[in-house]
Amino acid sequence: MRRRLLQSLVPLVILLAIAAALPLANYVASGASRTLFVSRSNDADWFADVAESPLQSGDIATLRQLAVRYHKLYNTPVFIVDVDNRVIATSRSGVNVNEPKLRAELDRTLAGRLNDEPPALWPWRTADMIVSRPVVNNGRVLGAAVLMVPTDDTRADVQRWLLVVLGGLLLSLGLVVLGVVQPVSRWVLKPLQDLDNATHQVARGALDIRVRTDGRAPELRRLGDSFNSMALSLNQSRQREREFVADASHQLRTPLTSARIHIEGLSRLSPTARFALADIDRLGRIVQRLSRLAGSDRPVEGGDAEGMDLAEAVSERLIGWSAVYAADDLELIVGKMQPGRVASELEIDDILDVLLDNAAKYGQPPVEVSVLRDQDEVVLQVRDHGLGLSSNDLKKIGERFWRSTHHREMPGTGLGLAIVRAEATRVGGRVVATPGAGGGLVIEIRLPALDPAPLPMPAEAQHRR
Repeated sequence: MRRRLLQSLVPLVILLAIAAALPLANYVASGASRTLFVSRSNDADWFADVAESPLQSGDIATLRQLAVRYHKLYNTPVFIVDVDNRVIATSRSGVNVNEPKLRAELDRTLAGRLNDEPPALWPWRTADMIVSRPVVNNGRVLGAAVLMVPTDDTRADVQRWLLVVLGGLLLSLGLVVLGVVQPVSRWVLKPLQDLDNATHQVARGALDIRVRTDGRAPELRRLGDSFNSMALSLNQSRQREREFVADASHQLRTPLTSARIHIEGLSRLSPTARFALADIDRLGRIVQRLSRLAGSDRPVEGGDAEGMDLAEAVSERLIGWSAVYAADDLELIVGKMQPGRVASELEIDDILDVLLDNAAKYGQPPVEVSVLRDQDEVVLQVRDHGLGLSSNDLKKIGERFWRSTHHREMPGTGLGLAIVRAEATRVGGRVVATPGAGGGLVIEIRLPALDPAPLPMPAEAQHRR
């Protein structure tokens, strides 16, 4: 947004600077042209006065000498013509009075009119400046004194001045952009940046964030108020959800315990009661998961700085699960177990129980469990070889009470992966679900590592080893 605003403001500033610089450049070029014209007009007037007597007497030798001397001194050719446009005296040979521009000036001068002020001397104008004055005696025009004024030096001065103007323009543009445009754009966009930062905070779960609305434009104030109302509603909804789950799990725990005691007594008398006892245990596990889900989204504060070795914790838990899988004739493969320390507050047993239980129920063997190190993350990876999930279903993994359409007829609550995701998020981790290379589903629990990644062993050392 800031870049777009700068892209709009900077061209506007450039146009304004050009609009201010063009009159200044024209003033410099016109002033140089006017100064040269005035100075050479005085010399032309002097030659017109001197030429009056030679044009009447015909003695032009002295006039020719003056013209030659002036040409050598000022590098400006001079020639005198009579009323018939014949060259009477000149400082150089080869003057063509029939050249259109020169002929037009001579016709105007011999008619008794003075030169118009020449146009501005821009660096690309290479023609000489023509300055002529009529030679007059008692109101009668006898001829004209003409100076062919070179403009090279004056145009060079104009070019230097224009470069100075251009440099000043660029410097001014830089100062305006740095000192005015950027602060203005930053000031204009600050409310939107605050709102953008607050939106990212809400997306990360900080629902108590609020944005300032005082002292801002009405539109931004309404937008800020709407955002604050939305964040407040989300926070209240999340709080009500957490309170409901906590209250429900707490209220259900006591009657479930009482019902289990009674049914245990009946199970000695009736085999059917054992099925009711299994259902009571299943309800107890659901209540336990609800209780865990109610508090798992609270971020960890403090904790053990050393953490725990994830590979070691997973290996210990897999000892029991290997026996469970073997009893059901399922194959459990223990893959790579690369060391990596993660937050000790992580309930890795609960996470692994959910993932392995889901793999056994919804996937197909073999199920492979690995702990890998990926730069600054330690990855718990569980892969099965079942049917897998569609791309749409992969996006919904971890939502509460969500279940795939392929598995809705199977027992389950849809809370297992929600608990896993909430537990990983609680310690700064994340859950990534991808389809397996040869089919099935790969679930990765990516957790921030508390220890630096080991450096790769040089090839020579590996060879010696």
